[in-house]
Amino acid sequence: MYRHIFVAIDDSPTSRKALKEAISLAQIHGATLEIAHAIDENLVHVFHAKGMTTTTRKELKKVLRTDAEACLESAVKQAEKAGVKATPRLLRGHGEHNSDLIASAIQESQADLLVVGSHGRRGVRRLFLGSVAENLARKVSISVLMVRGTEPAENEG
Repeated sequence: MYRHIFVAIDDSPTSRKALKEAISLAQIHGATLEIAHAIDENLVHVFHAKGMTTTTRKELKKVLRTDAEACLESAVKQAEKAGVKATPRLLRGHGEHNSDLIASAIQESQADLLVVGSHGRRGVRRLFLGSVAENLARKVSISVLMVRGTEPAENEG
């Protein structure tokens, strides 16, 4: 029986599917749900330094945080609508891999189940992009439920 379920989301279709699974499990077990979204604020400096944007670093950070908070707020509302007590957790990194941020947060939270979406990348895309879900499965000491998505089409970003 699970008491504290931790779900990591990124607002992709696969993570929305993982959120639905986490909410269902929380309902079944009467568990609390912690919903996390990780952002890498170091990307702001990279985009700015490489001339990839004309906005200021402060504006970029604000947009990054606002989008993340909106994603979390929507997820919490979805859980609460289903009768599940949920708390949001924004994880702000500065160059760390998202799996490291999430693994640290899980250890602090004392969750007993992690639910995470796996995008289903294969081949070269998987090699270069890595898999947060697979990295988490190796890094955490709790049970992990990987919710599979579908492999994106070759012409998708």
